[in-house]
Amino acid sequence: MPVKIGLKEFEAWGGKASMENAVKKYEEEPIIKGQIVFYGPSNYTRWGEKYGHVPLRRVLLGKSGAECCLNRGFGSSCAEHQLYYYPRLIRPLEPKVLVYSSFGNGEDFGYTSEETWEIGQRVVEYALADFPDIKIYLAGVQNRRNMTPERYEMAKEYDAKLIEYTKTHPSCKYLNFIDRKDMNNEELFVEDGVHYNQKGYDLYADYFREALKEELDRF
Repeated sequence: MPVKIGLKEFEAWGGKASMENAVKKYEEEPIIKGQIVFYGPSNYTRWGEKYGHVPLRRVLLGKSGAECCLNRGFGSSCAEHQLYYYPRLIRPLEPKVLVYSSFGNGEDFGYTSEETWEIGQRVVEYALADFPDIKIYLAGVQNRRNMTPERYEMAKEYDAKLIEYTKTHPSCKYLNFIDRKDMNNEELFVEDGVHYNQKGYDLYADYFREALKEELDRF
């Protein structure tokens, strides 16, 4: 399968985006091993102070009140970028839990949903091979706002692949977002209609507290 997009720099959304710079900023942070790591595109990237939100790390806390989650989202990334940067962004952290989201930008950059999952599955398989005791949460399509009927059908097909995968991989669990009406209300999004505002991220946090309760209770 050919690489269809620049891995370090590329023209995205009308301007040049630098994946390399985003990754280098993460690499400047202290390495904290054994955490719950969120890996994916801008729905995680924007969960921070730069966009006016309380950071993920300060919102999702362990049972003891300890910070235990790391955000490794980088905006505009697709599964191809996430695979390329896995050795630098994920492997050094030796995560206990990986929350992984891969659907979204790849389809806009020319990858079919089948190709996106084929690449995303490699990220999952690498993590399972590197860390045999890891738990992986496969986040389905994050929201269906502004989707055409064709894209919605593609999204549902993609989620079906995640569900099927978890049936044969007991270390993996599927997280359902697309069917939750409460997380797709218009009032939860900023002007672009794609990314959450603070109210949306508050609901997002509630969802993850419930979905990751077993993992959060370990900290």
